[in-house]
Amino acid sequence: MGSVWWFLAIPLGVAAVWAILAPRNQWRSLFSWSVANAHSSEPGGAAYAYRQIIAGIALGLSLLMVVLAMAATASRAPQEASRIPDIELMWGSPAPLLAYRAFKPAAAPDSDLVDVPIESYLPVNDNAAAPLYLLDLERFSRLGTTNIPGYIGSEPDDTDSTIGRADVLLHVRGPLLCIPRRVVVVEDAQSVQIAVQYGLPTSSDPSKSDNEEACLIGEDLTASVLIPVTLNDVIGERSVEGLDGTPLTLLDTTS
Repeated sequence: MGSVWWFLAIPLGVAAVWAILAPRNQWRSLFSWSVANAHSSEPGGAAYAYRQIIAGIALGLSLLMVVLAMAATASRAPQEASRIPDIELMWGSPAPLLAYRAFKPAAAPDSDLVDVPIESYLPVNDNAAAPLYLLDLERFSRLGTTNIPGYIGSEPDDTDSTIGRADVLLHVRGPLLCIPRRVVVVEDAQSVQIAVQYGLPTSSDPSKSDNEEACLIGEDLTASVLIPVTLNDVIGERSVEGLDGTPLTLLDTTS
């Protein structure tokens, strides 16, 4: 239907503009051949004015047809799906924050901290270095600062290649009020056992914070976080498990 509107609108619009700007020229070009004496039969000024009014109405109709043609074309055009960034396709929405910290994994958990389930993991150094998109992620922070007392490890130096040396990425969704405090890794020839622990920032109050009460697991208010971890060796053929031996979920990068 849109092509019909265009077919009608274009010639009508051209004829209307011609009649408005040069009515005498239009009459002589299109109609003078039909009379015996073109000079004596030429319309007067009032007739030309009347033709210009009609041409103005025709031009308005032509513009309306253009609008209808554009609307018909737009309605047939397939709606492009909003593009989801690749990082969210891989790790979920919203895009995760990056725990950009230099640290050495602990050998045992801390009973005062809270174990956070590891959503998935991704080996990143078996065949190549960790993906550079990590450096484009927003850094994990609390109230706009990364200098959080008790936050795992330390801020890497500008020349530090913490990301490039990472062997595995851990994806967790931690309680929003709490921070990553410890990553536990136990390695042997057959397996790599990993845990991530959260807690409240370290307080100047000498009494211990109740992390278990503050850092509730399963709450709706969580932050998606990626934690790059350097192992003693690449994962290779070893299984990746929680500290209790439960296999962790390998991220599906094919979808």
